[in-house]
Amino acid sequence: MVALADARSRVPPGRHRLPSRRPIAPAAGLFCLSCAELAESPRFEADAAPLEIIETIPADGAVDVDPLTRIDICLSGELDPRVVNEFDATLHSATLTFDTQQEVQLFSWRAPGSRDLLASERWCPGSVLSLTPESPLRAGLTYRVRLRALSGLGWSGGALDTTQDGWTLSEGGDLRLFIEFRVAGSVGDPLPEEIPALPDGPSIEALFETGRVFDPERAACGCHQGGEGENAELALARLDLSDPTLAWSGLVLREGSEPTGFAMVSPRMPSESYLIQKMVRDAEGDALRGIHGVAMPPEDPLPHADLVDLAHWIAAGIEP
Repeated sequence: MVALADARSRVPPGRHRLPSRRPIAPAAGLFCLSCAELAESPRFEADAAPLEIIETIPADGAVDVDPLTRIDICLSGELDPRVVNEFDATLHSATLTFDTQQEVQLFSWRAPGSRDLLASERWCPGSVLSLTPESPLRAGLTYRVRLRALSGLGWSGGALDTTQDGWTLSEGGDLRLFIEFRVAGSVGDPLPEEIPALPDGPSIEALFETGRVFDPERAACGCHQGGEGENAELALARLDLSDPTLAWSGLVLREGSEPTGFAMVSPRMPSESYLIQKMVRDAEGDALRGIHGVAMPPEDPLPHADLVDLAHWIAAGIEP
C-alpha cells in the first residue's frame, strides 16, 4: 500500500479555518459482517442547508506559500461533482488568468494543499473543491482565487452560504469570494524543476492483498464475497467481489448508470463513481441522499485508508 501522508504535513503556511457547525464523522470501527436491507431516498431536498466554507488552503492573506501548492476549498457538506465548471473557480494574478485543473473530492482523500500525497485522515467534513495550477506559481507574486456564488452545487441541492464574511458584489451585481495569497521567494526566482504528482495507484489485484479492502479474510465486503446474511445471495448477484477478475469486470464493465446518475466506476474520476458514493458517509455518518440502499458496509464505515485506496485506484486508471 502506498504510504499515506500525515494530513497536516507539507501544507503551505497560513492555512485558514472558518467556524464550522458540523462535526467530522467519527473514525471507522468494525467491518461489515452482515448484509443490509435495501432502501431509497430522494436525490435532492427542497430545503437543503447551505454549504459553508470551512477552510481554504492557502488561507486568504497567507504569505510564503509553496509555489507547488494545490488550492483546496473545504466545505461543510458534499458537492455534486457535475455542477462546478471551469469558470466558477478561477486563479488570477493582476490582470492574468491562469490555467488550472479543477477537481471535486467527494471526500478528502488527498492531503491538503499537496500535489503528490494521500491523506491519512479525513481532514474536511464535506467535499473539497481543488484547483491545481498547470505550472508552478511564480515566486514573489500575489495570486487570488475567485469563487462565484453557486446554487444547487450541494449533493442534496444546497447553495454556497454567502452570508459568511468575504463575499462581495462585483460591478455586474454578482457575488464573488476572493482568496488572496503571496508565493514565497522573490520575483525572478527560478521555478521548481520538477512538479510532483501522485504515485502510481494500486491494481485491483493489489486491493485483494492481505489486509486491504477486498481481502476476503477481512470480510469488509463480505456480502459481495459469498458471506452469510439474509441478503447475501442478492448482494453477490448484484456485484461479485469474490476474486480480482470478477470484481474488475463487475465494477468496470458494468453497463448503464446507477441510481445517482453516475457509472459504477468512472475511470480517473473517483467522485463521479457510484462505488465511492455508496461508501462515503456524510458528517452525521449517514449514507448520501439518493443512494440505493444504505451506505456500505452497512454496520460501520470503512476505514479512511480503504476509501483512499479505492479512490486512488480509480484516479490512477482502474488497473486490473
